Amino acid sequence: MERIRYAWLSIQLDSPKLGCIPIRPFLIFGSSLGTFITLSYLVTEPLTIRNVILCALGASFNVCLVYGALKYNDKALKYGQMFVIFLMIISTALLCFMPVSVTASDDQIKKLTGIFDERTLLEINGNVPEQDSKKAAGRKFLAGFVAGEMVVLFLIVYILSSYMEYVMIKRLRKFIAARKGRYENVMLA
Repeated sequence: MERIRYAWLSIQLDSPKLGCIPIRPFLIFGSSLGTFITLSYLVTEPLTIRNVILCALGASFNVCLVYGALKYNDKALKYGQMFVIFLMIISTALLCFMPVSVTASDDQIKKLTGIFDERTLLEINGNVPEQDSKKAAGRKFLAGFVAGEMVVLFLIVYILSSYMEYVMIKRLRKFIAARKGRYENVMLA
């Protein structure tokens, strides 16, 4: 009798999704991949203090997300969510300053436009002889502009993907809270 009375109170909990992407497997796969990429960067690049610190932060963030998603650990996901917010704030600040600093340096422009060979750059800029200083200045401006826009595009894509990750973590945390409210004494994974 009581089961029938409270049957309308039961909540059907489906696994959370972002569009058609199941969140938990996506976070586990993405964070596992991020951990391997971070560790491979540490192995392949020269060891500097900056590289070690950045790799340690990246690896700990990804391990935290993998553990939180595998074990339905809300605390680990909360730390991951705070780290994503921190990264979005830093990336937004970089969006204000990075394009100017990149375009001001010829070395940075050459690094960023290094995906193009000399022939392609000449086609983009046109065949300009170096004697004409106005045309050379225009060519440098165009190369700096392209490099700055590449940085802006990269940062915008990174901020948007970080926001997507933030939403995924938030939905998984809500799912965990709903399951804990429904199954307080049951082990979740």
